Amino acid sequence: MTLYQIKPLFQSLLRPTMFWLYKHHVTANHITLTALALSLFTGLLLVLVAQPILFLLLPIVLFIRMALNALDGMLARECNQQTRLGAILNETGDVISDIALYLPFLFLPES
Repeated sequence: MTLYQIKPLFQSLLRPTMFWLYKHHVTANHITLTALALSLFTGLLLVLVAQPILFLLLPIVLFIRMALNALDGMLARECNQQTRLGAILNETGDVISDIALYLPFLFLPES
């Protein structure tokens, strides 16, 4: 089973949340910025606290970020929220988030 086979099921599980967010006036850009803030906060925490055990948070944060990325795309497409700014923000946010979450590995003490 590939990720592309799982994606429709994952999106169908997120669809009720997407409609709830839309009903409460949350936009795709809000979701994108939330995912970015989560990644920056987590990356900063991992660097500043410098406890290797905290790296166990990464799979959880990466899963949440994956869900948020799916939700922002679904909101943009299915609720007619696609904008040029949103596309740029989405791609830029993904790159910055990746850097924020993987850069802390450089600060792990050598074993």
